[in-house]
Amino acid sequence: KKYSMLGILALFAVLGTSLSLDNGLGMKNVMGFSSWNAVGSDVTEDFMKAMTGYLISSGLAAKGYVHINVDEGWFLGRNNVTMEMIEDRTYFPSGMAGFGEWVHSQVVPGKGAVLKYGLYTSRGTCQCSQPQYLKRCIHTAPNPPSQCEGTHGFEVLDALWMVAAGADFIKEDSCCGSQDHATAFADYARMRDALNQTGKPVFFSLCGWNAWYAPPDPSVGYKGGYSLGNSWRIHGDGSSWNNLCGCANTMATLTQYTGPGGWNDPDLLIGPQVKVGGQSDLQARTQFSLWCLFPAPLVISQNMLSWSSYALETYSNDELIAINQQWAGKPGIRLHGGNLTFPCKDDACYNVWGRPLTQGYALVFVNNANDNSTVTCNAHCFSGLNLSADKHYTVYDLWSHTTVGTVTGNAPSLALSVQGGGGCRAVRLDG
Repeated sequence: KKYSMLGILALFAVLGTSLSLDNGLGMKNVMGFSSWNAVGSDVTEDFMKAMTGYLISSGLAAKGYVHINVDEGWFLGRNNVTMEMIEDRTYFPSGMAGFGEWVHSQVVPGKGAVLKYGLYTSRGTCQCSQPQYLKRCIHTAPNPPSQCEGTHGFEVLDALWMVAAGADFIKEDSCCGSQDHATAFADYARMRDALNQTGKPVFFSLCGWNAWYAPPDPSVGYKGGYSLGNSWRIHGDGSSWNNLCGCANTMATLTQYTGPGGWNDPDLLIGPQVKVGGQSDLQARTQFSLWCLFPAPLVISQNMLSWSSYALETYSNDELIAINQQWAGKPGIRLHGGNLTFPCKDDACYNVWGRPLTQGYALVFVNNANDNSTVTCNAHCFSGLNLSADKHYTVYDLWSHTTVGTVTGNAPSLALSVQGGGGCRAVRLDG
C-alpha cells in the first residue's frame, strides 16, 4: 500500500502530542524471537522463516513465543522522490510486506494464526550500522554518505510504511540520536504519536539504552517510560553475562517504574549460539530465570537451529513462563547482595531476588563465584517479601520440579547450593 505525500501532509496537520501511548498493548510481557544477536545486520528472509518454523515445530510458539522481530539490516535507505523506506529485496525477496503476510499466515498447533510481526528502525539520523550493513545500504542523497539511513524527521512516513507492511511491533533504536534527555524524549514521542495516528495498535519498543527513560523527569515535562512506549531499554547492550549482570543491577533501581502496559526492558535473551556477544547455556538459564522473575520481555536472540537441548529446555519452562506472564501488583526486587559482576568479588558474587505471585512467591538465587556455593536468604533477606508469619511454605524447585524444603513465615531462612560460574536456583514458595 502506498501513501501519497498529500496524505502524509494531512496527517501531519492533525498530528498532535498525545503524551501517552494509546494502544492497549503490553498488559503482559512480549515473548518471541529477535534476529539481532543471532545474526547481527545479516538478517535474511530465509533465516527468519527458519527461526519461525523452529518456534512452531519445537512448541515454543504454543508456549507464547509469538513475536517474530526483524532487527537491523532490512532497511536500505530512502527513495529520493517519495522519501519512502526502501527494503532490501536481495535479503528479503518477498519484501517486508510479503514476509509479514507469511508470518501472519503461519498456524501454531492448538493456537491458530497467532504470530506477530516486528520491524526495526532507529530514531537518529542513521541506523546502528554494522560494517557488513554499511556496504549494502544506500549512500546517495537523501541518504547519509557514510551511514545507513535512520528515521529522524520521517517518523510519520516510516510509521505508515511499517504498519502498511504488517508490523505489529516496532523497535526504535537510538543510534545517531541526541542523548539530551528532552530531545530523546521528543524523538520517541514523534514515533509514538505517529503510531497512534495509524489507527492500528502496535507494540512500541524503545531502545534508548539508558535508565533515565524509566522514571518521570518533571524538569522537561516527562511522565516516564509508560508515556512513550510499551517497553524501554534501561541499559546498554547485554552482549555478555557481565553486561547482563549490569542490566540486572539497573533493574534493581527501577522496579517502581514497570508494570502492565509499560515494562523495563533489560535486553534480549542470548546464549552461546549468537553472532553478536554470547554467554554460556548455564548463564542463559540464569538470565531467563531472572527475566521471568523481574518480569521482563522474553525475546530470544540466538540461532535456535544450532542450540542445545539444554537451551530448548530452558526456554520451554512452563512454570517460569507462567511467573513471567502474571502480575500480582509488585515487581521483582533484589533481596540480598550487591551489584553483580562477572568475574566477581565478595558481595558482587551472590544475589537473591524475589517477587510476590498471585499465590506464593518466586525467588532466584545467583552465584557468580567460580565454585559452587551455598547462598542463603535469611530473615533480613525475606523481610522484603512480607511473608505471612502464621504460614509454612513449601519450597518448590522450578528447574528440578521437586520439593526441596520448607520455610516458616515467622522465622524464614533458606540456604541453597548454587552452581558457580553464573548459575542459579529458581524456586517458588507455595503455601
